[in-house]
Amino acid sequence: MRKLSIAALALLLCAPSVVFSQKLEHFDVLLFAMNRKPDNLWYPFAPRFLTQFNPAGYNNQPQFFSPQELCLTVQLPADTTQTDIYALNLLLNTTTRVTATSTAEYSPTPVPGGRRFSAVRVEPNGDQRLWSYPLDRSDNGQPVLPSVTNVGYHCWLRDTLLALFLVGKNEEPHALAVIGTGEQRLQRIASSIGRSLHLLPDGRLAFVQKATEQTWYIKAWDPVKKTTDLLLKTPPGSEDFAVLSDGTLLSGTGSKLLQYDPKRQTDWVEIADLSRYGVKKITRLAVSGDGKLAVVVQ
Repeated sequence: MRKLSIAALALLLCAPSVVFSQKLEHFDVLLFAMNRKPDNLWYPFAPRFLTQFNPAGYNNQPQFFSPQELCLTVQLPADTTQTDIYALNLLLNTTTRVTATSTAEYSPTPVPGGRRFSAVRVEPNGDQRLWSYPLDRSDNGQPVLPSVTNVGYHCWLRDTLLALFLVGKNEEPHALAVIGTGEQRLQRIASSIGRSLHLLPDGRLAFVQKATEQTWYIKAWDPVKKTTDLLLKTPPGSEDFAVLSDGTLLSGTGSKLLQYDPKRQTDWVEIADLSRYGVKKITRLAVSGDGKLAVVVQ
């Protein structure tokens, strides 16, 4: 079956009024092409400003659904009650509002198989459930894990297995857990984790664990061996990273873009300073299968 473009969708879902109510901080998103040079470093070039449609609002959590399609979590300046998912067609330079509900959705993520996408939905009572929506609009979406109500972020390990950032309750630290879509028991992997969850090319799950307030590590959990390996420290103060198709990790500190190639490097290496584009701080990052890089900046 041919995969339908999410930019052609406009899911108009019905839901009651939500308790989520706040104006979120302004972020912008830049897009770069990436080129690997003979020194084995990746360099960004050909920058594009993607969030001119919302220049004073919240633009965050980029996720590539295809090499030419990027989804974002968006809040317009006049809206203090919700966020919605928007799709940007990078080839046609068009923007489509994908969800239009009275609840807040965020963290759009393609589901393996290419027929659905998932997002965290803040429900009227404040519960945060993971929902999935069809790309062909054959239904209005449904909870993926109805009994799990504290999902912050998520990553698909395969079409029936999920890694979850669980928001800590009663001042408990945030936790990393995995669970099958059939709602088997949650298997807790780590506590005091960061928000970035990424699948490595070898099938392991990469995540950040915060040992202390200042010392954070990127680790890799093997879903087959059930073992965890330490990769390296994060750049100072950064819990955001992305993974290129060759296994290279990208992250940022301030305006500087860094890379770590586990096959060739023992620590982070600076590859660009984005201050030339007015960037003061790099936060979230996302990469496409063909090497494009989306960077959330302030």
